Amino acid sequence: MSDLNNAIQGILDDHVARGVVGVSLALCLPGEETSLYQSGYADKFNKMPMTGDHLFRIASCTKSFIATGLHLLVQDGTVDLDEPITRWFPDLPKAAQMPVRILLNHRSGLPDFETSMPMISDKSWTAQEIVDFSFRHGVQKEPWHGMEYSNTGYVLAGMIIAHETGKPYSDHLRSRIFAPLGMKDTWVGTHETFPIEREARGYMHAAADDENPQWDVSGAGDPVDGVWDSTEWFPLSGANAAGDMVSTPRDIVKFLNALFDGRILDQKRLWEMKDNIKPAFFPGSNTVANGHGLLLMRYGSSELKGHLGQIPGHTSIMGRDEETGAALMLIQNSGAGDFESFYLKGVNEPVDRVLEAIKNSRS
Repeated sequence: MSDLNNAIQGILDDHVARGVVGVSLALCLPGEETSLYQSGYADKFNKMPMTGDHLFRIASCTKSFIATGLHLLVQDGTVDLDEPITRWFPDLPKAAQMPVRILLNHRSGLPDFETSMPMISDKSWTAQEIVDFSFRHGVQKEPWHGMEYSNTGYVLAGMIIAHETGKPYSDHLRSRIFAPLGMKDTWVGTHETFPIEREARGYMHAAADDENPQWDVSGAGDPVDGVWDSTEWFPLSGANAAGDMVSTPRDIVKFLNALFDGRILDQKRLWEMKDNIKPAFFPGSNTVANGHGLLLMRYGSSELKGHLGQIPGHTSIMGRDEETGAALMLIQNSGAGDFESFYLKGVNEPVDRVLEAIKNSRS
């Protein structure tokens, strides 16, 4: 192995030694093939080693795909980013004050559902049920009041895609993104079935006593060896277009390179996604700004444009460093019960170290 490969493998091994069950990384450097790295277990209790073919729930990294899918419709001329969403949601409160773009940039003021969503593994949610749930359990604020993370906005964006194409948003993503890019290991969990035998099982660590729990884990029983197996806790339809995709790190890197290389969107649309950015802050993350479906995340002297994701048992960061051209997806099958825990903030450390190792290898 090269010095860089050895360094990266050591970083992942260190991460597992700190308590993460398993971790998988895909990294593509300019002019090179994608390299895959893993450490730890895909199945903790059956001692199944992690491999590059294991599937993960990529959670909010889904938002980058939904934003791209919607921008494809803008590019086609069927949707206008500055058109009020009353065309699709005439009865939604404050809809007349919300242009389409506000659904993608986390400034809609829409009530959210994430921390109130019950853990009902056999519940199949529709998009409208999620929106209704959000308004029952969340608090709506004024559009453009400021940046506040909005899953509900992306559920509505998925509904617009479905309305304009006459088919589930999954079909649109598959025909316009997955199939052209050869993403054969990617599925949209709300609408598609995937080979569950390939899924890395997800594990939840309890939140510390002095922290506010993110997820309600009542009824889960006592953790075993410090973790719960949370794989079946949360139905992907409960995340919908805000976070329901399943994929491999290798497939995600294919998407990142195609997007940033201008092989999916024209330059105007790509500018809206990655360069038309405003300051942003999300607890536990390295985010400093956001555009449409992409976050600007700062790691030491490096910056990634991409996204992060957290769903019970899986935590991820994907992005491309425009300075070095490196594209990566790092995902672990460990999560925790609160936003501020090691298992969200902690995933930043291996990404930071990988980016530093890449720069050191080029110096």
